[in-house]
Amino acid sequence: MREAKKIMLHPPRSVRVLGFFFAVIISFSPIDGQRAAAVNPAPGPWAEAIAAFEQFTAEAMRLDGTTGLSIAFMKDDFVWAKGFGYADLENIVPAKPESSYRLASITKTITAFAVLQLAEAGKIDLDAEVQAYVPYFPKKKWPVTVRQLLGHLGGISHYRNDVVEGHIKDPKKTKQAIAIFQDFDLVAEPGTRYSYSTYGFNLLGAVVEGASGESYGDVIRKRVFEPLGMADSKMDNPRNLIPNRVRGYQLVNGVLKNSEYVDVSSRFAGGGTRSTVLDLIKFAQGVIAEKLVKAETQKAMFTSMAQRDGRVTGYGMGWMVDPWKGHFQVGHSGSQPETQTFLVIFPAERFAVAATSNFEGCRPVLYVRRLIELVLDEDLESAAYARSREGRLMSNACDGTFSTGLSQYIRDGKELAQDDKDLESAFAYFKANVNARALQKNFAAIKKNITAGFHLGAGQALTKVGSHMAALLKEAFGADALFGYSKSGPVAFFNDYIRATKKRAGWKKAFSFDKDFVTLLAAWEKDWQRTYPDAVRRLAITPASDFEAIARSLKTTFSGASFYRDFSEDFAASAQYFLDRKDPERAVHILDLSRDLYPNSPAPYASLASVYAWMGKFEESRKLYEKAFFLDNTSEALGVDRFLIAIGRFRRAAKIPEGLAFALLALDFYPKDARLHLETGNFYVAAGERDKAAASYRKALELDPGLDAARINLEKFK
Repeated sequence: MREAKKIMLHPPRSVRVLGFFFAVIISFSPIDGQRAAAVNPAPGPWAEAIAAFEQFTAEAMRLDGTTGLSIAFMKDDFVWAKGFGYADLENIVPAKPESSYRLASITKTITAFAVLQLAEAGKIDLDAEVQAYVPYFPKKKWPVTVRQLLGHLGGISHYRNDVVEGHIKDPKKTKQAIAIFQDFDLVAEPGTRYSYSTYGFNLLGAVVEGASGESYGDVIRKRVFEPLGMADSKMDNPRNLIPNRVRGYQLVNGVLKNSEYVDVSSRFAGGGTRSTVLDLIKFAQGVIAEKLVKAETQKAMFTSMAQRDGRVTGYGMGWMVDPWKGHFQVGHSGSQPETQTFLVIFPAERFAVAATSNFEGCRPVLYVRRLIELVLDEDLESAAYARSREGRLMSNACDGTFSTGLSQYIRDGKELAQDDKDLESAFAYFKANVNARALQKNFAAIKKNITAGFHLGAGQALTKVGSHMAALLKEAFGADALFGYSKSGPVAFFNDYIRATKKRAGWKKAFSFDKDFVTLLAAWEKDWQRTYPDAVRRLAITPASDFEAIARSLKTTFSGASFYRDFSEDFAASAQYFLDRKDPERAVHILDLSRDLYPNSPAPYASLASVYAWMGKFEESRKLYEKAFFLDNTSEALGVDRFLIAIGRFRRAAKIPEGLAFALLALDFYPKDARLHLETGNFYVAAGERDKAAASYRKALELDPGLDAARINLEKFK
């Protein structure tokens, strides 16, 4: 089943929202600009932002084929909500703010509150084994605690076999839902590996029932929905009459169809609720006002957990907690038959956005991101391009230091470092690694150190540096200025800190930056101020854009600069849109424009290589990948996950010979990746080459004995 899975990027940067989100083929667009319903007018300072968002949404829904969308935001005491498209296409029922959607994995946030409320009441010990509350759940090789389940650290499997688990039609009671996975082996020793699991949250639902003596549905109704006035939130039950229930839609071979019916009581506490965007805003208001649990409990919920090796996961207790361009934000996404959902809350700014769609191919985060950008007048994905790979990595390190440090300080109201000695050590770590000379000597090793600098294993050194900078900047310029850095960005954050420390008598040199770094930051600031005017900051690139005109304008703006805004992911997303619409020549042209703008970046080369592979031009594809690896073989654009995403497209398009050839090409670069061997085996099966498929599955299991999909596929041959 397609529940949302967490993807972590470190140094932390929010998911590149436009990347890959237009990759949908649809033969007709159901969107009618007249079919929209709203609550609240568009007054005050947000009228222009709302109008721009409505225009963006109409165009984006036409492009990505979204059938229906409801979206809402709150800012301070103001709430706006609107429906776009249709809740029911067959009966021409418009989507409304009151439309009722499956919440999917947003349910996990509700479950987490129920668990922690019971913990506050003394009915649940978070560090107790789950069998204390669910005695019928079998003991495993290692103990599994409630706290570990809340952070996806319990080792409980996610869905294993979609043929069986992805198409459940019959309603399940709690014990029946637990029975689906109770005999699965743990995927890892609890505490050692973040592994997203809806089943783990089902187990938490059983914990809630065992500790309270009530049904899970009754507990969340009494403890979450009713206290917050969420009258339209409830367990999803297909037999009950639910006002404003939407119908779900999916694409099958490029043709719009009704969603397959799946009874979601089988994942009741991990994705079994239904609600409206208006109720989700009430939920956000309750979270911001700390109405559901004590302040210290909520702070623990919103603090990232960590693996035993010290790696921060970006997931707290039931909530994703990655910073977003310096904002302290919490949220969750959801993906399920009939629905796609997204909720994000910025507690310190008293700001939240909720989006729900009845189209399985929709990516609501696309709309959420754009609405946030327009309301806050920010560019949430302002990645920077530098001509050298050392410069790009240093920029990324500064971005992560800024984002994690500012977010942590906003959340806690105090610095992360314990004392001056701790802070001195953190600055020493920063200066030793965010260092051009060190990178030129040993790029790969220093990059690992930079990545580690955001995790507990290295004492979160880079986050401590950013947190201290935020504290000083607040002291120097005030709280309002501090919040403004999410708009002005990391370069301004660093340079303002450098200027502020120069004016302070007796400032410790240990808390300053090296001369070479200060000189580099000054040059970056000069380039950025010239190349990042409002027109560039507010630029939103979609497949409907005039790419030639944009490229000409950007090239003129960027001329003579060595540090400027990187739109390569946006170009790649639009290229993918045209590729999916069987226009590879247009995709190639867009990526050539991107290559011209960012000649030393591996990302445009990797995207173009993927397109040539799709076209069956594997020699050209290989040459482009080799060029990309030459530019930076550690780039995220060349990671295994990017190859796996591309392989998934080949599979969904039933391009078997091309997909097999591409999988084999990927193995040339990553011969020891078990997932690539698994996908190669799948293509061999589709090509009728069973012996080669079996060999691929065996190799996958040799590399990763815990790769269940390879084992299941191999057993089918028997």
